[in-house]
Amino acid sequence: MGADDFCINCKRQGRVFCPHINSLYIKTALEANLKEDVSGPSPPNVFIGHFGYPNLNYGPMIAVGDTVDNPSKLYGLGFEDIVKKMSSLVRGQSKANAKMPTRIHEGLKETVMSVKSVDMEAKFSHKPLMRSSLDSVLQPMGPVAPLKELRITGNAAIPRIVDNLVDDKIGAADASIELFGRGFDSHYLTKLLSAGVLGKKNNQRLVPTRWAITATDDMLSKAVIEKVKELPSVEEFLVFTNEYLFNHFEVLVMPGNFEYEQFEAAVSEKAEESHVSEDWEGFDGRTKYSEAQGGGYYAARFGITEGLLKKVKKQGRVVLFREILPDYNLPVGVWEVRENARHAMQNIPRRFENLQQALGDIFTRLRVSRRIYLSKSRVLRQRRLTEF
Repeated sequence: MGADDFCINCKRQGRVFCPHINSLYIKTALEANLKEDVSGPSPPNVFIGHFGYPNLNYGPMIAVGDTVDNPSKLYGLGFEDIVKKMSSLVRGQSKANAKMPTRIHEGLKETVMSVKSVDMEAKFSHKPLMRSSLDSVLQPMGPVAPLKELRITGNAAIPRIVDNLVDDKIGAADASIELFGRGFDSHYLTKLLSAGVLGKKNNQRLVPTRWAITATDDMLSKAVIEKVKELPSVEEFLVFTNEYLFNHFEVLVMPGNFEYEQFEAAVSEKAEESHVSEDWEGFDGRTKYSEAQGGGYYAARFGITEGLLKKVKKQGRVVLFREILPDYNLPVGVWEVRENARHAMQNIPRRFENLQQALGDIFTRLRVSRRIYLSKSRVLRQRRLTEF
């Protein structure tokens, strides 16, 4: 990346990536090849907006280049490659009421259930155009245009168990947990929930994509936590570490019954001026939405509790420190939080005999001071015999 690839502001701040200039390059190259008609095999996906709910914009996401459907597969890529791949999905927009499906929606429901690409033909009212937007929950978006017509020209590959659960018309949460237990990932389940495929007939409706992402993380992690609570406690203090896309994760697992505390720090150039939020839940769980951290709380909790169940195979008192570094100047979506947490739990943990040793290790890598975290913590200020 050369000096000309940075805007004045990013140059001044010494950034490693400039989303403004690079997005412009990608936009120019992509729009030159776009037309009012798009056809070909495409990952089965839809995007549903939330503005104006229950009257909303929805429509298919159609591949026009090298892309991926599941954002977890973006893990390991840099900003530029992520933007390129996500920009290769064109969004068609139609209007609908969340509870009143249209002809286009009925056609999309079957494609979303497919586990393979489906051939589609889309006609837009004008050539799709890029819209610059940054969002902490949704990944970067590609071009968009009003959808005039959509034809599904290929066959959907729908697993029998999915077909059966849809026909059974059981609740959306029960269906999601059943499919997750059978190996379907959270991205696939988010699509089903968002497209109104899951749930009892009278309750089926379109769910805005950003809401469906967080709802799926919440539902699945609650199911995982119930299994984690049945496991024996860790007997030592474990520290897991991971960093990706200028997001640094330290996960501390301590002896005791399951509880979960999460810190999210937007690190300033002067670490002492960083904004730090904290949220927590005890063994009995939580009943209120995490206003302090939003979807990031549920995505990280899912990744970490999944790791406790599958890798550690023990429960414990968990404290997550997430530090968002200044060079994270292009939010890529909450999938980054989930995958950072997952990869942290897949790494080999450091093992300590007591809390002070574990914290001493953790704070050699964190930017924000121990004093700030301890002043906000509801878990670390608890004193237990196992910590001495």
